[in-house]
Amino acid sequence: MNVSRFMRGVSAAVLALGLVAGSAVNASAEGFAISTLSARGGAFGGGPASGMVGRADDASAVAYNPAGLTQIPGTQVMAGLAAVALNLDVETESGHWMSNSHQVWPIPHGYLSHQLNDKFWFGVGMFTRWGLGHSYPDNWGAQATQMPTNLLKSITLLTSTINPTIAYKLNDVWSVAAGVNYTWGYLSLNQQFNAPTMGAQADIRIHSENGHAFGYNLALHAKFNDQWSAGLTYRSHERLKFNGSSRVRGNALGEMLVLGGGKLGNTRGKATLVLPDVITLGAAYKPTDRLSFEADVAYTVWSRWRSLNVDFFGTNPVTNQPYTGIHQQKNWRDTWAFSLSAEYWMYDWLALRAGIMYETSPLNGEAYHDYFIPTNGRIQASVGLGMKYEDWTLDFAYIHMHERETPLIDHHDGAFETLKGKFGNGYDHTFCLTLGYKF
Repeated sequence: MNVSRFMRGVSAAVLALGLVAGSAVNASAEGFAISTLSARGGAFGGGPASGMVGRADDASAVAYNPAGLTQIPGTQVMAGLAAVALNLDVETESGHWMSNSHQVWPIPHGYLSHQLNDKFWFGVGMFTRWGLGHSYPDNWGAQATQMPTNLLKSITLLTSTINPTIAYKLNDVWSVAAGVNYTWGYLSLNQQFNAPTMGAQADIRIHSENGHAFGYNLALHAKFNDQWSAGLTYRSHERLKFNGSSRVRGNALGEMLVLGGGKLGNTRGKATLVLPDVITLGAAYKPTDRLSFEADVAYTVWSRWRSLNVDFFGTNPVTNQPYTGIHQQKNWRDTWAFSLSAEYWMYDWLALRAGIMYETSPLNGEAYHDYFIPTNGRIQASVGLGMKYEDWTLDFAYIHMHERETPLIDHHDGAFETLKGKFGNGYDHTFCLTLGYKF
């Protein structure tokens, strides 16, 4: 076999996977963060406290702690896919229930690590760190109230990140790494205006072109001895900038009322989505060759997301005034995540894995909650298997995520009252598979 040709083929296939497959889902971490970056990391609890910061001993270390790449001799490739099934229920103040379950979202990932010499390693990963996707039944506001409403119908945030990185081995204990992130994505919003007593209805759709953002990451790893190791990582914030357009479609009265509101219309616009910094610390303990434990803590700077601002260009044909756009205060607070995980190699070819993760809520009081993101703190429990055959590895994970009930959503959108309600105890199921090969 021509190894160099095979390597180029594998690398191209993994790169193509990352380039063509964006992902949208509200799962695995608070806000709109996604941390199902590999099956092994998912089996250790998932989320930002992944159980892979101290271990960091396979090619997925590019995403978890790239300084750990110095533990991987030769060349390794990994690629896989996670599938997330959501179940989110909304209960209105009047007792009306709506469900947006039965949604399944794919989350691909791919990694390559290569040892350049005794001191330097190169790694690259294609994965999804941010995403959001859920929808509500058609005209769900009108089903629950006869008051005029302007409510979210669906939201989709698709992103992909490519992360090349270099790791350097300082000595037998310490390693460092640095890399750059390039993230691109797509944002779509669909709102529905309903005034049942007036017979007015309109759909408002906002679609973006691809947005782009750059960031960087720094990492540190220490392998103190055969039993103890630790890691520290920092990923910078990113500003994902979008250009796009909005469109209003409905009956004549519905269009007139929406356009007369001055916020939305058939026009072009722009928006910026701030993606937060993440700092993660992990320590791993390996009492025997077959058994290891890890404890992680992660700090996510969600306070950078102060507001949602969508600015539109042009003049409203009804009011003859410039469009005011969408400006919603969020004022989120920073979150903490904690995890514990274990791995046991029952046989030389079979490992058993388990983990648990708890993450605090970014909500900063009830006044800033909305139907965009059903978030209020969560717990994740996971199990998984790892298998080896010669130079091949196959990892599988199942993650169950439970979201806490949210406060009552009770504020206004201009002249229209937001439907009073709350998210019930939501949950999702994640299944993840990763295939790896060592050269």
